[in-house]
Amino acid sequence: MLIPGVNVIINIIVLLDIAKAFGKGTGFGIGLILLGFIFFPILAFSDAEYIGIQRQ
Repeated sequence: MLIPGVNVIINIIVLLDIAKAFGKGTGFGIGLILLGFIFFPILAFSDAEYIGIQRQ
């Protein structure tokens, strides 16, 4: 995260993985990226439960 430019890409990947870990789709992940101040409280106060990252 300390390398300029790379940190933006890694941040996008992390936010998409957070959305998937809570059972949300890619659209919700994009919402976390663009409007995090709205989507993080939605994620926090909804009934979404952590299901973990499912790797192949």
